[in-house]
Amino acid sequence: MIRKKSLLILTILSFFFLFACSSEDSESSEDSQSTNDIAETRDMEIGYQEESEKAALENSTDEAAETEEAPNDNGLTEEDRKIIYNAYLQIETKGFDETINFIEKETRKNNGYIVESRVHNNEENENRNGSLTLRIPSESFADFLVLLDEGDMKIVEESVTGDDVTEQYVDLEARLKSKNVVEKRLLSFMENAEKTEDLLKISNDLAKVQEEIEQITGKMKYLENHAALATVTIELWETDVKIPSIENDDLNTWEKTKEQFMKSINILLQTASALFIFFAGNLPIFILITAVLLVVYIIYKRKKKSAPKE
Repeated sequence: MIRKKSLLILTILSFFFLFACSSEDSESSEDSQSTNDIAETRDMEIGYQEESEKAALENSTDEAAETEEAPNDNGLTEEDRKIIYNAYLQIETKGFDETINFIEKETRKNNGYIVESRVHNNEENENRNGSLTLRIPSESFADFLVLLDEGDMKIVEESVTGDDVTEQYVDLEARLKSKNVVEKRLLSFMENAEKTEDLLKISNDLAKVQEEIEQITGKMKYLENHAALATVTIELWETDVKIPSIENDDLNTWEKTKEQFMKSINILLQTASALFIFFAGNLPIFILITAVLLVVYIIYKRKKKSAPKE
C-alpha cells in the first residue's frame, strides 16, 4: 500500500516537472522570436541608414569631382557645344515701314519669331523710331546678320557676343544622372519599408532629391533654349525728311493780297498817328524855336540893310 502511494506521488511530481519544462521552452521560444524580429528591424534600419549614407557620400563625391575637374571639350563638335549668341544693332533708314516689314519677313523665313515690337512717333520732326527683339535659330544667326547688312538701311552700331555654356551644361547633366540614381534607391527603400517612421524619413529625402532634379532640369532647358535660339535686339530710327504739303487755302492769292493791303494801310495809319502825336505834343517847343529863329532873322536883315554899300 505504501509502495503504491509512493509511485502515485512520484508520477504526479514527474507530470508537474514536465509541464514546467514545456512552459519554459515555450517562453524561451517566444522570447527568441521577439528578439529575432527586433534584430531584423534594427538590421533594416541600419541597412537603410548605411545605404543612405553611401548614396549621399557617392553623390557628394561625384559633385566634388565634377567641380574640381573641368569636362573634356576635345571630343565635342561644334554642334554639341552650347553657345548663347546675342546681337545688338542700331539702324537708320528712310523707309521705316518697309524696313520693319523686311525684318519681320526675313525673321519668319529663317524660322524665327518676334518677341517684342515697339514704334514711337516723334512729334517734333515727325520721324519715327522703334525697337524689335527677335529670336533666330543659331544656325541661321550669321546669315541673318548678313541680310540686314546688305539691306536698304544703314547700320550705325553693331555688337555681337557669344557665351559658351558647354561646361555648365555638362556639369548639370552629370549632376542630373547622379540625382536620378539616388531617386531610384530611395524609391526601392520606400517599397521595402514597413514602419511609418521609415516611410516618413524616406519620403522627405525623396522630396528633396526630386526638387533638386526639377531645378537641374529647368536650368538645362533654359540653356538649351537660349543656345538653340539667338537673341537679336534692333533699335530703328527714321531719317526721312518730311516736306509739308501745300493745301488749297495756301494758294488763295486774292485773300493774301487783301490781307497784305490791310497790313499796309495799318502801317500808314500807325505812322501818321505817331507823327501827329510827335508834332502836337512838341508844339510849344516848336513855337519857341520858330520865334527865336524869326527874331534872329529880322536882326540879321536889319544889320544887312544898315551896312554901307561899297
